[in-house]
Amino acid sequence: MLKIERLETGYGKKQVLFGIDLEAAQGKVTAIIGPNGSGKSTALKSIFGLISVWKGTVSYRNKDITNRSTKANVMDGIAFVPQGNRVFDEMTVLENLEIGGFHLPKKSFQTEVNKIWELFPELEQRKKQNSGKLSGGEKQMLALGRALINSPRLLLDEPSLGLSPKLVTFMMNYIRKINHEFGVTVLIVEQKVREVLEVCHHVYSIKLGKIAYSGKPEIIKNDKDKLRELFL
Repeated sequence: MLKIERLETGYGKKQVLFGIDLEAAQGKVTAIIGPNGSGKSTALKSIFGLISVWKGTVSYRNKDITNRSTKANVMDGIAFVPQGNRVFDEMTVLENLEIGGFHLPKKSFQTEVNKIWELFPELEQRKKQNSGKLSGGEKQMLALGRALINSPRLLLDEPSLGLSPKLVTFMMNYIRKINHEFGVTVLIVEQKVREVLEVCHHVYSIKLGKIAYSGKPEIIKNDKDKLRELFL
């Protein structure tokens, strides 16, 4: 579904990623873990077209999308849920979803929004409520719902920033459900390592802008020394 080869990028003159290789297999959940500032979020932004790729390639469904516009990526089935419960606080829940599906015909939008209500019944109960009044977990549901309104093939997600441990587990269950029931391929950046290792099929660790580990989550899930090494 997604393949990154020798990717280098950063901000201004500061290089953050140094030639990383990464793949997200179709129909699977792939996780990126690692310490703060290692380049995890930067990787997602470069895939989605929010920052420029300096060197290397990003391929999606066997075509080169390196430095393609975010609009083109959205229209081609890629969705991005950034960290921090990013919703339009002054708008209602339904209006937030309408923004996400602004290009959909009315009938198609209603079909998709009904799927969101089924996935997140709490949001349907609050559809006319201003999003700024939602809890942190509900805002994360809304951000996820807004991304899913376009029936993406690939979801790039940073779910847990600012959430309690209980809500992190709650959101991970939704990631599993979206992957299993909707058939969406997921590439997830996550700080809560033990939780994400329970739902992913493959895990990468980025440390100091380079891939420090690539393998099955079962191999490192109970290896405290290895996890410590990847985060220190």
